[in-house]
Order: sequence, then structure tokens, then C-alpha cells
Amino acid sequence: MTGVSIPVQGANRSPGRTRTIDALRSLDAKLAALAVFLSPMNYFRLDQVYLTLADLAACATLFVMLLRGRLPRAPFGIVTSLWLAGVLALAAGLTFGSIINGDMSSLMVILSQYVFTLVVLVYILAGRPYPETVALMKVLVLSITVIMVFGAYVVHFVPNPDPRFVSGSGRLRSLVERTNEAAALGAIGIVMVLNLALLREIRGSIAAFCLPVLLYGITLTGSNTGLILTTFGILVTVIFSGSAKFLFGAAAAVAAVVVTTIFAGDIILPDVFRERVLNALTSGDVNQAGTFEDRYYLIREALHVARDTLVVGLGADQYRTVSAHSTPVHNSYLLLLTEGGLLALIGLLLLLLTGVSVAWLAVFTANARTQGLIALTITLIYAFTLNTFTHFYARFWAVPLILALALAAASLDKRQRSR
Repeated sequence: MTGVSIPVQGANRSPGRTRTIDALRSLDAKLAALAVFLSPMNYFRLDQVYLTLADLAACATLFVMLLRGRLPRAPFGIVTSLWLAGVLALAAGLTFGSIINGDMSSLMVILSQYVFTLVVLVYILAGRPYPETVALMKVLVLSITVIMVFGAYVVHFVPNPDPRFVSGSGRLRSLVERTNEAAALGAIGIVMVLNLALLREIRGSIAAFCLPVLLYGITLTGSNTGLILTTFGILVTVIFSGSAKFLFGAAAAVAAVVVTTIFAGDIILPDVFRERVLNALTSGDVNQAGTFEDRYYLIREALHVARDTLVVGLGADQYRTVSAHSTPVHNSYLLLLTEGGLLALIGLLLLLLTGVSVAWLAVFTANARTQGLIALTITLIYAFTLNTFTHFYARFWAVPLILALALAAASLDKRQRSR
């Protein structure tokens, strides 16, 4: 996890050089924080090409890091090679498929997006000292909270809201511009808040403010996926927290939420949540919960196509050309299997294995249970949500995973330095 440092001895530094180094260090940290803060705000991007405002902040951060000579050798520590092997396998599978069957221009677009997200962003945001990584995670929590507040304001107070912020059926999209993805980010934000509180990195009052905001934002999305991910994240965090006080407090909070929902749900809960989620739960009719039948059809179609793409895929962004609906299947595993063959799918699985590995190492070799728990929980949330994604290079989705793995890796590095 160590970086490539500028070879200067403190005693030989001139005052001017010291001020320059300190200024660059401060600028690096601020630009990285800006990139993280903007990353969930998918709204701020170009229409012609997927280039976001967060990307510009990230590139500025990279420039400063190069000036400082501080690019990390191994941003995820000893599991970095596993992560890079996953990226290489994913890229190779898509490349082989595109060379033989696909469109090279589509390959260049998608490959460049994956490389920026899975390699460049990793080297920019990960590999930082533990306190700085914690600070970046706090910035991400702040950003997700701001997104939920903004979305709630638009839903409740803006007449005829922009469909990029609120769907036609009244579901919150906010600056993420997507409903299920906004809900998944809310679930990740809750996991981070709970674990940062366990680590005593944020005050109880801040957690008490953020949690209801995030929960309410998730209900405004009307997302069943968001409800499942939130429930899973809270359960894993509470069960493995190792704190009886935290366990009893969480149990009391859950009981209060359940009682309130039973007796005052019609008054408190948003209409979109009651119609799409609560009614489906109480009636057992999954059709009320969303387009499950359409998704099931696309998945069956993808499984049929995958029989002929195990060795050589269709090529990047080519699934839509063979689909009866002319649309990619919303399942990243099947999409990569059909477009990049088994090699691309193995690449994705190696990325997820990196998260599990660094979490395991943090828990069992660095005695950093909470940091490892964050990495494991968010990796599992990521793995589950990929069942609803197409390609997954969007910055708003990659940054939380990168920071979760970076925190676990930083705890390993911190333990090694203390020996």
C-alpha cells in the first residue's frame, strides 16, 4: 500500500520546498474529496460521452499525485494483483469477442470506461493513509445524504419535476438519475454510517441525522431492491458488530420502525413505497413490486444466448443486436458472459473475490473486524445489485466499493506499520 515517495530528507528541505510539498499534499486530499463527493451525482455529465464532473476532479487529483510522486504501488495492498487480474480478464474477454464478432468502436468506448473506473480511480482513491481513507468515506456519506435531501425536496415541493430527478410514477431518482441505483446507494450509505459510528469516527448525533434521511430517501425510490439491500446491510452490521449495546439499540430502533409502520404507515410512508413495496409484501403479488416478468424473460433469453458464447462472446455492447427487445439484459453476470464469454465473467468474479479476500485479511490478520465487515458487506451488496445492472462502470457505483476495499487495505497497512 506504500506509495512512491519524493526522495527528500526533512533536514535538507528548504522552507520554500517544504511549503510546496505541504500545499500539494493538501490540494491532493481536497481534490480527492471533491471527486468522491461528486461521484454519486451522475447528473453532472456530458451527453455526448460518459464524462462526469467527478471524472474531471479525479483527473486533477491524478495530476497533483503525479507532481507529488505519490501514486501507490499497490492500492489494495497484497490483493491488488488479484483485482488487476480481474480487470485484465474482463477486458480480454470483451476484446476477443469484439475482434471476432463485434464492433471495435464500441469496444474502445466500453473498455476505456472500465479502465478508468476499475484502474485509474482505484489508484487515485485507494492506497491512502487510514485517516484519509476514513475522511473520504465520510465525504461519500455526506454526498449520498445530500442526494437524498435534494431528491426528497424535488419529490415533495417541485411541481412537474424533471424526469431525470423523479420518474413518471413518482419514484425518486435525484442526482443519480436512477431509482434502484439511488436506493442501493442509500443502503450503502446506511452501512457506512453504522460502521463509522461503531468505529467512533462519527458522532452519534450525526448518525442520528443521516440514518432517517437515508431511510426516507430509500422509501421514496419505491425500490424493492433497495429495501432488501438495506435490510441485509443492517442485519449483517448489527449481528457481527460485537457490541451488545449496539445490538440492543438496533433492535429497539427496528421494533420502533415496525410498530410505526403497522399503526401509522398509511400516514408516514410515501405513496410510491406503499404501492410498489408494502402492498406487494402484504399481498404476496410480485407484479405490484415491478417488472419482474419482463426481467425474467430477458434473463431466460440471455441464458439461451450464453450457450453459444462461453468461449468467444458477442463483443462489447453487442447483446442488444441479438435481443428480441434490442436491449441489453439487466444482469451484469449474464451480460458479460454473452458479450465477453467465460473469461469476462471470471474477471468480474475475481473483482468480487478481491473484496472478500481483503475483508478476510482485515478481520483475521489485522484484527480490524469492523473495517473488514464494511468491505465484505458492501462487496456482497455490490454482488447482489449486479443482478439488476448492465455494464457497471458508472462512477457512482464504483467509488463506494473502492473506498470500502481501500479502508480494509489501509487497516492492514496500519497494522503492519505498527509491528
